[in-house]
Amino acid sequence: MLQKMKKLKQEQVTSDSKQETRFVIDFFELAFLAEACIPPRPIARTMFWHNLTDKYWHQMTEGQRIHLFEWLNKNLWYRESLEKESDTLTFHSRFNPDNQYMVEVNYKGKTETHRAFKIGERYYTGTRTSIVDEYITNVEKFIPKREY
Repeated sequence: MLQKMKKLKQEQVTSDSKQETRFVIDFFELAFLAEACIPPRPIARTMFWHNLTDKYWHQMTEGQRIHLFEWLNKNLWYRESLEKESDTLTFHSRFNPDNQYMVEVNYKGKTETHRAFKIGERYYTGTRTSIVDEYITNVEKFIPKREY
């Protein structure tokens, strides 16, 4: 028991002056958890679903992103949720390998390029963050490479 506690303590990381505990799970555990959280669900599951799009997407490899997208698209609840839930549509748009773009913006003389996804006519970088059209200077389709 003492060794387990020491190991958990080693997993703690200080980030921006606050303690955050990391739990390491493998890809398949993450995929099963994602299935359990397909909207509509209670708020705690909804928060996890948003984290998939806004946080965990950045931690995954291209292959994992494609694999999770394909995995969930085989799920009947996911397909039904996709027709009814905006959170599912956002997740679907973020992870869809055919909906990836490199968007170049120029804001106040500074040029940046962002990996984005499209919903409707807008480009997004997260569940609640879109790129203002007037600052977009170039858009190129991004084709992720399968890694598995």
